[in-house]
Amino acid sequence: MPATGMTSPVPHPAVAIVGPVGVPDPTEAQTERSLTRPGDAVRSPFVVHTDGLDRLPAAHIEAMLLAAATEDLSWVVAGWSAPAPGPDGPRGTVVREPVVPEPSHSILRMPPSPSPPRRAVVGRAIAHITAAERCAAMVPLDQPAAVVAGPYRLRPDAARAAVVRHPWRPVDDILADLPAIDGPPTAVFVLPFLAVGGAERLLFDLLAGLRDRYRLVIATTDPHLEALGQTVDRARELTPHVYTLGDWLPRAAIGSALRHLVRRWQARCLVCWNGSVTFYDEVAELRRRFPELRLANQLYNHRGGWIEHYTQSLAHEVDIHIAVNTAIAHALVGERGVPPEHVVTIHHAVGSPPAPDPGRRIELRGELGIDDDTVVIGSFIRLHPQKRPLDIVRLARRMAADRVHFLLVGGGPLADAVDRDILHDPPPNLSRLPMHPDARQLYPALDLCLMTSDFEGLPVFLLDGLARGIPAVATAVGDIPLLLADGGGEVVARPGDLDGLAAAIRRLLDPERRRTAGEAGRRTVAERFALDRYVSAYETALFPDTA
Repeated sequence: MPATGMTSPVPHPAVAIVGPVGVPDPTEAQTERSLTRPGDAVRSPFVVHTDGLDRLPAAHIEAMLLAAATEDLSWVVAGWSAPAPGPDGPRGTVVREPVVPEPSHSILRMPPSPSPPRRAVVGRAIAHITAAERCAAMVPLDQPAAVVAGPYRLRPDAARAAVVRHPWRPVDDILADLPAIDGPPTAVFVLPFLAVGGAERLLFDLLAGLRDRYRLVIATTDPHLEALGQTVDRARELTPHVYTLGDWLPRAAIGSALRHLVRRWQARCLVCWNGSVTFYDEVAELRRRFPELRLANQLYNHRGGWIEHYTQSLAHEVDIHIAVNTAIAHALVGERGVPPEHVVTIHHAVGSPPAPDPGRRIELRGELGIDDDTVVIGSFIRLHPQKRPLDIVRLARRMAADRVHFLLVGGGPLADAVDRDILHDPPPNLSRLPMHPDARQLYPALDLCLMTSDFEGLPVFLLDGLARGIPAVATAVGDIPLLLADGGGEVVARPGDLDGLAAAIRRLLDPERRRTAGEAGRRTVAERFALDRYVSAYETALFPDTA
């Protein structure tokens, strides 16, 4: 619920650092700059302890400040946790690295809180996203259950089934006194979460190409879901400015936090990457508050999905509409009323893969229990209705007599349905693996790439396979026909045509035909979908005055 009345804005500096005497300044790696040390003339409203601070992700202090300020919390305690599902963000036991002496990292409000003294919520325990394998080596905290259960700690006298009245304040108002931070031209990338998928791969390739010339900020808006995996750690390797807002703040405050980041980092450009509810909700207010901010919206589909949310005002408020295939560009102009000069088509791209390692192929197939002379057909996909993963299971059953083996890798909303279907009637020629943190490691086991989708932009999975000389069988959606026009595999006209997909696979069972198609696909990717062209096209679209 919105707070009644406004608390005075948090002044600069906002956070005082306390800790043992003689401890070096631990903030060198931090992005938060509104800090002071004890004894300085200005008293800060919040205090944070130094122990282990230099080992925290760079945006950690500011993320804690966002949560404390917008929710008017007396304290915020943040520890380490693998991503897990839950309506209010990650759940699970808060854990720490054994090398960190303090059990968690807390930010405390120092002056008396202006809120009523008997409010229900006095603090919030936030499970901080990190790599799952890192968590396996950590030890659980010896903390009261109320702290580790998260996300809210209630007053001890809270009655069973009591209603928690949880006020929040706009982040950009409450932190309005914090100064903007000078630096190079800045872009803010907004996306729901940093999962394991093609959209994240493409973003990271773009960041790697731009980071030497620009300041890059990432803001996620939704709680992370364990089934989708996470790539937050990879994002932090590319830029220190990574804010998993959906894991820190109530949903209603996300838009105001986004406006705070735009002002704080003096962003020139804000990019909606692969769709976000927050962007569509906030685009009009962003345009009003920041008339010079360049707004960019990237679209993956010309039917269904985010393009259906286009209104006439949205079409004109966004400065540049980025279509990942030609059908989207045509739909934006012809059906959604976007001026042609505000639409750019930028096809996905991939970098050059490493040289093939025949030993890795044998090793992988041995781990999967697949003979070397069996044709392995891989699908590394999000298990979502769009991708039609159940068609892959049905194809495996239909082709049980052929010398083929299907490898289905991924997670998502249909994971349980797919696993139940496999368990009910297990195809002997199908291996099912969960979401892999880097599925590129599995390509050496493949002979064919398979996509059965209802709609696509231009799948990175196919680009990665073709770049390695692995031909594709795919439905004729998005710009897949353009990708395979000069060879590279087989296109099936209609999604759901299992007979057509099986026939296309059988045409590529011949080794020489596969080799020829693979070489054609490799040439296509090298000539038309190279990574340097991709980065250059995005730089021109996002920073036209500096590119």
